[in-house]
Amino acid sequence: QELGDTQARLLAAEEALAAKQELIDKLKNEAERQRATLETIPVLQAQAEIYRADFEAERAAREQLHAQRDALQEALRSLRLRLDSEGA
Repeated sequence: QELGDTQARLLAAEEALAAKQELIDKLKNEAERQRATLETIPVLQAQAEIYRADFEAERAAREQLHAQRDALQEALRSLRLRLDSEGA
Protein backbone atom coordinates (compact mmCIF):
# COMPACT_ATOMS: atom_id res chain seq x y z
CA GLN A 1 0.00 0.00 0.00
CA GLU A 2 2.86 2.35 0.81
CA LEU A 3 4.19 1.73 -2.70
CA GLY A 4 0.79 2.61 -4.15
CA ASP A 5 0.66 5.85 -2.15
CA THR A 6 4.15 6.76 -3.23
CA GLN A 7 3.31 6.05 -6.87
CA ALA A 8 0.15 8.15 -6.59
CA ARG A 9 2.08 11.05 -5.06
CA LEU A 10 4.75 10.72 -7.75
CA LEU A 11 2.09 10.79 -10.46
CA ALA A 12 0.44 13.82 -8.87
CA ALA A 13 3.81 15.57 -8.60
CA GLU A 14 4.58 14.83 -12.26
CA GLU A 15 1.18 16.20 -13.31
CA ALA A 16 1.70 19.31 -11.19
CA LEU A 17 5.16 19.75 -12.70
CA ALA A 18 3.77 19.40 -16.22
CA ALA A 19 1.05 21.95 -15.43
CA LYS A 20 3.63 24.37 -14.02
CA GLN A 21 5.84 23.92 -17.09
CA GLU A 22 2.85 24.61 -19.33
CA LEU A 23 2.11 27.77 -17.35
CA ILE A 24 5.75 28.86 -17.60
CA ASP A 25 5.70 28.34 -21.37
CA LYS A 26 2.47 30.28 -21.66
CA LEU A 27 3.88 33.15 -19.59
CA LYS A 28 7.07 33.19 -21.67
CA ASN A 29 5.01 33.47 -24.86
CA GLU A 30 2.92 36.27 -23.37
CA ALA A 31 6.05 38.10 -22.24
CA GLU A 32 7.48 37.84 -25.76
CA ARG A 33 4.26 39.24 -27.26
CA GLN A 34 4.31 42.10 -24.76
CA ARG A 35 7.97 42.81 -25.56
CA ALA A 36 7.16 42.93 -29.27
CA THR A 37 4.31 45.33 -28.56
CA LEU A 38 6.58 47.57 -26.51
CA GLU A 39 9.08 47.63 -29.37
CA THR A 40 6.32 48.55 -31.83
CA ILE A 41 4.94 51.49 -29.84
CA PRO A 42 7.86 53.91 -30.46
CA VAL A 43 7.75 53.12 -34.19
CA LEU A 44 4.02 53.83 -34.31
CA GLN A 45 4.52 57.05 -32.34
CA ALA A 46 7.20 58.19 -34.80
CA GLN A 47 4.90 57.42 -37.73
CA ALA A 48 2.06 59.34 -36.09
CA GLU A 49 4.35 62.33 -35.54
CA ILE A 50 5.37 62.28 -39.22
CA TYR A 51 1.72 62.10 -40.33
CA ARG A 52 0.81 64.94 -37.95
CA ALA A 53 3.63 67.17 -39.22
CA ASP A 54 2.66 66.41 -42.82
CA PHE A 55 -1.00 67.19 -42.10
CA GLU A 56 -0.10 70.49 -40.44
CA ALA A 57 2.13 71.46 -43.37
CA GLU A 58 -0.66 70.69 -45.83
CA ARG A 59 -3.14 72.68 -43.73
CA ALA A 60 -0.79 75.67 -43.64
CA ALA A 61 -0.32 75.47 -47.41
CA ARG A 62 -4.09 75.33 -47.96
CA GLU A 63 -4.60 78.34 -45.69
CA GLN A 64 -1.90 80.27 -47.55
CA LEU A 65 -3.46 79.43 -50.92
CA HIS A 66 -6.87 80.48 -49.63
CA ALA A 67 -5.45 83.81 -48.43
CA GLN A 68 -3.78 84.36 -51.83
CA ARG A 69 -7.03 83.56 -53.61
CA ASP A 70 -8.92 86.03 -51.44
CA ALA A 71 -6.30 88.71 -52.11
CA LEU A 72 -6.50 88.09 -55.86
CA GLN A 73 -10.30 88.23 -55.79
CA GLU A 74 -10.16 91.55 -53.92
CA ALA A 75 -7.63 92.93 -56.40
CA LEU A 76 -9.88 91.83 -59.27
CA ARG A 77 -12.89 93.54 -57.66
CA SER A 78 -10.89 96.73 -57.21
CA LEU A 79 -9.68 96.60 -60.79
CA ARG A 80 -13.21 96.07 -62.10
CA LEU A 81 -14.50 99.00 -60.06
CA ARG A 82 -11.70 101.19 -61.38
CA LEU A 83 -12.37 100.14 -64.96
CA ASP A 84 -16.09 100.73 -64.50
CA SER A 85 -15.50 104.21 -63.07
CA GLU A 86 -13.04 105.09 -65.86
CA GLY A 87 -15.43 103.80 -68.48
CA ALA A 88 -18.25 105.88 -67.13
